[in-house]
Amino acid sequence: METVGRILLKMHSANIVHGDLTTSNMIVDKAGEIVLIDFGLSHISPSVEDKAVDLYVLERAFVSTHPNSEQLFACVLEAYSGKDDQAAIAVLKRLDEVRQRGRKRDMSG
Repeated sequence: METVGRILLKMHSANIVHGDLTTSNMIVDKAGEIVLIDFGLSHISPSVEDKAVDLYVLERAFVSTHPNSEQLFACVLEAYSGKDDQAAIAVLKRLDEVRQRGRKRDMSG
């Protein structure tokens, strides 16, 4: 899962937002490397919010389709922030805010 975190950090550092990050949009190639697919909803954005939402969508995908996967997603986030990259830290801080908004939405609707 560290590989996924590193891939996402590299993409987000280049301002590439996937837009539909789910485990269904990850494959393992013949060399055993994880590859992201289906960039149909992707876009270029420097927005911390867009990058945080990208991570939030992946987190929700983990929770909804892979029970007891909290540790796996934690590994993704650890790798994403592993180099103390200030931009990545800002995205992770915003992820916390996005989670709070998501919880409020879940409770009200």
